[in-house]
Amino acid sequence: MTYIVRFVETPEDLARCHDVRLKVFSDEQGYDRSVEIDEIDSECLHWVALDPTTNQGVGTARLYKYSPTVGKIGRVAVLSSTRGTGLGRLIMEALEKYVIENTDLEKLALSSQVPRKGFYEKFGYIASGDEYPDEGQPHIYMEKTLPARK
Repeated sequence: MTYIVRFVETPEDLARCHDVRLKVFSDEQGYDRSVEIDEIDSECLHWVALDPTTNQGVGTARLYKYSPTVGKIGRVAVLSSTRGTGLGRLIMEALEKYVIENTDLEKLALSSQVPRKGFYEKFGYIASGDEYPDEGQPHIYMEKTLPARK
């Protein structure tokens, strides 16, 4: 199946992102629902992946400016029914393409669940530091330097 991944520009698309995140992080992984939509969510840029046959959200990611030169990716989520289809790759590619074409950020960072670290390594993210707990799950900080702009 071919999915549609797009930058979020409407309240409806943002609601689709939130729905995916709640299903994956709260319902499936047990994270507290009350902290899933946090205080920085309104400051973030969001991407949504849609199933073109139903127009339902099936994946998402967000980005915020962590420092003047670093963007931090978060809340990357893909519904269990679409895992293994390459959808996570499509979301990451769309996000990185947007950052390279539309911002002056030099690096991207993220906090990966330790079992998902290999997924991000495929995109060139490098783990640093020690593992740390986040909502009871082991995480690790990862970073990627973006290509130089012309």
